Order: sequence, then structure tokens, then C-alpha cells
Amino acid sequence: MRRCTIISSLTSEKQMTQAGLVYLATGLANAGYDSQLIDLSGKLSYFNPPDELYSSCDSPLWLNPDAIKYSEWMDSYIPTVDEAPEIIFFSSLFSPDVVFHARYSYNIKAVSPKTLTAIGGAALAGLRIEQLEIIRQYFDYVFIGHDVEAFLKYPINNNIITSREGRIINELRPSFLTPNYSLVDLRDFVTVYSGHGCYYGKCNFCDYPARASQEVYFKDCTKVAIELLDIYNSNPKVKDIVLTQDCYTKKKLIETTNALLRQGGHIPYNLMLRAEPWIDKEIGEMLALSGCTDVFIGAEALDDDILQVLNKGITTENIIDSIMALSKHVDITIGIILFVPMINEKSLGRQLHQIENILPYINNIEPEILTIMNGSGFALKASSYGITLNATENLLNDSWCYGLSQDIPWAMIDQELAEAWFRHIDKLKEICGDRVKKEYWEAVDNVRESNP
Repeated sequence: MRRCTIISSLTSEKQMTQAGLVYLATGLANAGYDSQLIDLSGKLSYFNPPDELYSSCDSPLWLNPDAIKYSEWMDSYIPTVDEAPEIIFFSSLFSPDVVFHARYSYNIKAVSPKTLTAIGGAALAGLRIEQLEIIRQYFDYVFIGHDVEAFLKYPINNNIITSREGRIINELRPSFLTPNYSLVDLRDFVTVYSGHGCYYGKCNFCDYPARASQEVYFKDCTKVAIELLDIYNSNPKVKDIVLTQDCYTKKKLIETTNALLRQGGHIPYNLMLRAEPWIDKEIGEMLALSGCTDVFIGAEALDDDILQVLNKGITTENIIDSIMALSKHVDITIGIILFVPMINEKSLGRQLHQIENILPYINNIEPEILTIMNGSGFALKASSYGITLNATENLLNDSWCYGLSQDIPWAMIDQELAEAWFRHIDKLKEICGDRVKKEYWEAVDNVRESNP
């Protein structure tokens, strides 16, 4: 068999097995390749990346390919290259992965110029063409789409990978491979590709409409259920399985729980849901019976005025009703977005009151600083939302990854509102206790330091 290598994300969690790696290994095996996985997961913290990755948008390093070429400091995070196989695939989950993978590919080419390198993954889905043009200087092939599945729609043979053109290949549909979970050592947590996309897709903070792949795709529910059983049979010690689908319709959620029940309903898994009006106690019961242990609800806010600015398409009542209906059956985590513009302190007061009321019914809160991403509503109409893009002072989102990120550095025009948010966050910290991981508060402290 011909040899190839798969390089994992550096920022993925050490205890998790990524679905993309399993699919890649399966696709390569089907194409006659013996693949070796070099696992770099856990090398970088997404919450606390190396300081060297940060460069302001007016820095000479910003969108400069030489930033990668001459960044020897990265070599301490990646393996030394002595020899290289015929083909190497890089799976980039988050923006820092792209930068480190580019450096790794550069080192590989220095030792083995004939080795073909290809990069794909979720981190590339929302990048602008000028960012992709920089990345392509370090790889023979750049695959974009929703996630690493894009690799597998193309035969891995000499008819496709024959040159060093640095092609950018955009694939809109996922592959239909049946993943072989015996090819990868399974860890405590495993992600299962159950689909992608959002049927709502209108939130102002989301870049979904501008991504390379805009289609909503639900994988066949029976196939998903069989995969969960395959994982369990391969390693019964797996603690939890994460379904990748961004959100579910009621129809697809019921189909999924029914398919899992037909497989036994004893395999623990978790998923993400929008707080839709159709979520009720019957849905909670079905989830629990089918093996679901945890549900993440992207609430984003618990005040109707804030939700309206976010264009979330749901109400505070919807969110609270969903939490109350599900919390009797599964553990609940909610996401909250900090530093939303164009609101007032009364909104923040109402939100704090609602969060206090729901605390007994939720297990975890993930309060994340608002990021402005390429193609999102906030990016397209920044000034009308009181946002300054590519700001160099009073940053709410730092410039990082040498500009090879979906995130745009930004600042809130209304500094009084920014200060109100800091006060709101201090109160949140007091009432939330251990429901929030310290990394989230540390990110806020970093912003506070840059906004004296």
C-alpha cells in the first residue's frame, strides 16, 4: 500500500477523537493508502494561544506570508521532519491550526520537496480569498467547505493530485463514506458527523451565509445511529459522543431519537439545539430514552432586546421554556454572548435577573466575547450596529493568527456601553460560581486590560 500521513488539529481537545480524522483515515484506506496519524491535539490552547500569534491589523506581519516562513518559534510545537511520505493531509479545526500547519508544511517541503501537502477543515470555511491565497503558498491543495469531509469527494490518486498548483478546491456536499472507527484509537469523547448547517442561518454574529458551503445537510439518522453503535462496540469505555449537527428541526430530532432507540438507546451522546417553541417535555423524555445526556442551547442572550439585535429569531420565553422542559431529563449548557452592541443597561439588568432565575436548572454557562466574522451581519453593517472594524485601539477582539482567521478585530463605538458590559460581567461572575470555566473570565480580563 502507498503511504500517507494525517496531521490533526493542534487546538482540538486531547481527550476527544475528531470525526474528521476517522473519515480521512477511512477514505484513504478505501483508496489504497496506509495512513499514519500524527496526533498534535492539545498542543495549543484555543483560549490561551501563544502571544507570538497576535499581531495588530496594521502590523507588517498582518496577512504576510513571511510571517509563517520566518517564524522559527513555531517549530517547538510541531514535530521535527526527517523524512516525509508521498502525501500529507492537514486537518485544521480552528484558526491557529492553519498557521501552524502552514509552518509544518513549509518545513516538510524543505526536507522533501516532492511530498504533496493538502489542508482542509472547518477553519478554512469562512476565509476570504486573500487569506486563502496566502495559505495556498504553503500547500499543494487547499480544500474549503464546511469541514474536512471535503477531502473525500475527490479520489486520492494520480489523476487528481499530480501537480503543485496550490489549487483551491471548493466542495459543497459531504462524502457518503461509512467511517471505520477501528482505524483510529478512540478516546473518552468522540465526535460523530451527523450533518451540518443551520436552517435558520440569520443570526447577526454568524458567518454561516458567507461560508463556502451554505447547504443544510442532515445525515441519514439510521446511519448516525449505526455509527454510535460501532463506536460503542469498538470501545465500550467511550464516555460520550458528540453529534456535529449545528441545530435540528423537530422532524429530524424525532427521527434521530427513534433511530437511536432502535439501536438500543443505551449509548451516551450529546447535541446542540436552538430554543425553538416546539421543545417540550416529550422531546426531553425522548432524548433521555435514546441515550442523550447533555444538550447545548445557544441562547446567546436572556433579554428580548439583546436577542433582537442579534437577530436570533427566538424570545427569552422560548429559551426559558426549553431549559425548563429539558432540564428534568438531560444536563443543560447555555451559551451567552458578551459585548453585544446597540443595547442599554436596562437590558443587561433584565438579563442578569433571568440568568439568576434559571441557574438551578442549568449545569454550565459559556459566556463568550462577541466575535465579528467575515460575512456576518455585524461585519456587513458594522457602523449601523455601533461597531468599528479593524480597530487598533480599544479592541474587543484582538488581532491574531497573522490575519489568517475568520475573526475581524473590532471595537465598540459606545464606550459607556462597553463599561456597562464590564459591570454586568462582574455581577455574572459573582452569581454563576463554578458553572463557568475560568478560561471565559480570563478572556474578559484580557479585554479589560486592553481597554483601560
